[in-house]
Amino acid sequence: MNALRRLYADIRYEDGRWPLSRWDLNLRYITKSLLHLPEPRSAETGEHFARVARHLASGSWRHAGAPELRLSAVGDMMWIRSGFHRALSPGVREVMAGDAVAFANLETPVDPARPVPRRVYETLHYNAPPDYLAAWEGTARHRVFSLCNNHALDQGAEGLERTRGTVLASSQHRCVGGPRPEDAVAALEVGGVRMGIAAVTYDINHLVGAPPAGVPVTRLGSPLHAPDWERLGALIDAARAVGPDLVVLMPHWGFEYEYWPEALQREHACRLIERGADLLLGSSPHVLQPVEWVSIDGADATCPTQVRRGGPARMGLIAYSLGNFLSIMPTVACQTGAVLKLALARDARGVLQPVDLRAVPTACGRGLGGEGFLDAGVVRLDELPPQQAAPHLAHARRTLGALLSDRRD
Repeated sequence: MNALRRLYADIRYEDGRWPLSRWDLNLRYITKSLLHLPEPRSAETGEHFARVARHLASGSWRHAGAPELRLSAVGDMMWIRSGFHRALSPGVREVMAGDAVAFANLETPVDPARPVPRRVYETLHYNAPPDYLAAWEGTARHRVFSLCNNHALDQGAEGLERTRGTVLASSQHRCVGGPRPEDAVAALEVGGVRMGIAAVTYDINHLVGAPPAGVPVTRLGSPLHAPDWERLGALIDAARAVGPDLVVLMPHWGFEYEYWPEALQREHACRLIERGADLLLGSSPHVLQPVEWVSIDGADATCPTQVRRGGPARMGLIAYSLGNFLSIMPTVACQTGAVLKLALARDARGVLQPVDLRAVPTACGRGLGGEGFLDAGVVRLDELPPQQAAPHLAHARRTLGALLSDRRD
């Protein structure tokens, strides 16, 4: 197996495109999509996340006090072909039901003016019906959907506009991403907490010319492309201006089917925290990646990652990838996700600090969304027979370890 992995370990499709005639590269990438890269590329990466795991388990980052704000976050909501209106199981909805806000990457247009592809396994042009959003009824009080991903233009510029309108048709929804510059940032106030939310994407499929003004494109984590730090700084500043208590950035970044982010991506993530982001909720690799705390201005001396930005001491959070929340991808790892649960409380200075952090593992795929053979959905692992849940739980433990929980509150 290791010899086979060496054949595709250097394949990173996000760094560029190649012609269909390069069947050798296509086959290597298909192989990567089925076998993945489950081990860190370097010993340094493995050692770093071993320290992160110990820090998470220590609980030194916890602050005393009753939670004042509960948040949930999930990964990619892909096109699933069928079963959209019942895509979230009762157990999954229950996990988020008491939360103030839930965040998700909506990696398919929801354009009512265009047909929904059904009789294919995959499609180069995703689209989902509005029922996909209605399936979130009974979850968090507010839901934030990011359109900043590589499928933003699957139904063209008009589809992006109609998707944004469909999301915002519900008063419970917020949206980041769209055709206009102002669409890149959303504001939300809950329980006296003012949040600014923004998102960026590594790339956009089918892009000809400049990307939409409200879908920022920047190559975070790539050794071949420098991120546009000036634009990223302005984006974070805009989010802070509308949400001074908490800045949430939802980056669509990293490399597909790799379980461990490398040093450069971690460096870029820390720079985003230094620049003013508080929570990074990542997506795109289609598999779970680790979650780590960042100590800002000395908030926790035991934290493996320390940054300074010249403000009050607090903890920042990086969730590199929350995997697929909804998908029909065929591998166990691509069918394993998690609902990340974060509880915050204000300290004596009024700064939000973490009280609790945990991850409830999930499984998605065909046959989980209802009675139809083609229906797909997402379930909590304890809704599955133990034998069926076991491989998903094993994958979740690999990267989330001490964060895993089956608590529902």
